[in-house]
Amino acid sequence: MRLPNAGASSETLMDTYGIYHLTRLGANKSMKDLSEAFLKAQDKLKARTDAHKAAQASTMQAMAIRDGEDAALDDLVRAFALGILAKVGNTRKAPLYQKYFPDGLNAIVGAPMDAQIQRTGVILTRLAEEEDESLKTHIGPLTTGMKSLQATMEAHRAALASEVQSYGLLQTEKVNWLDAYKRSYRELTRIYFKEPKKADTYFKPAPKAKKDATTAPEQAGGPVN
Repeated sequence: MRLPNAGASSETLMDTYGIYHLTRLGANKSMKDLSEAFLKAQDKLKARTDAHKAAQASTMQAMAIRDGEDAALDDLVRAFALGILAKVGNTRKAPLYQKYFPDGLNAIVGAPMDAQIQRTGVILTRLAEEEDESLKTHIGPLTTGMKSLQATMEAHRAALASEVQSYGLLQTEKVNWLDAYKRSYRELTRIYFKEPKKADTYFKPAPKAKKDATTAPEQAGGPVN
C-alpha cells in the first residue's frame, strides 16, 4: 500500500483517502474497532482544517477592515489638503501648503500604512500649533482616522499570527492522520496475515510520487513499512 503524498491538502486526505478507508471498514462489521479508531483521526483533522479555514477568513476580514480604514484616512488627508489649497489659491508652493505637505500629498496617501500613520502624526503635531481655526477643525477627524487605522493594523497582525499558528497545528494533525492511516494498515495486515494483500483493498491506491527536485524527500508518499 502506498501512502498518500504528505504534501496533499487535508481535504484530499480526508475526502479522498479517509472517506474511502472508512467506508471500506464500515462495510465489514468485524472492523468496528478499527473504523472507530480511524474516525477519531479523521474528525481531529477536520477540526483542525475547519479552524484553519476560520483563521484564514478572520485574516481576510481583518485585512478588508484595515484597508477600508486606510482608504478613509486617505480621504481625510486629501480633504485637509484641499482645505489648505482653497486658502492659498491652489498654489502647492505656498508656505502654508509646504508646511504640511513638503513632499506632496502622495507622499502621505501613497505611503505604506506605517509611514502614513507617522506622517499624519507630523501633520497633527503642526496642526496643534496652527492659528487658523478652520484648519484646526481637521484635528479631530484626522486623529480618529489615524487611531482607527492603527487599531485595524494591529487587529490584522493578530489575525495573521493566529492563522500562522493554526496552519502549524494543521500540519501536525496531518502527520497524526497519516500515522493513524499507517496504524490501520498494519493492523489489517495482522488480521489478514495469511492473505496480506487483502489489507490493501481497504485503501484507495495513491498515485506514485513523481520525482521532482523541488520536492523534499519527506513529502513524497512511500510504501508503509
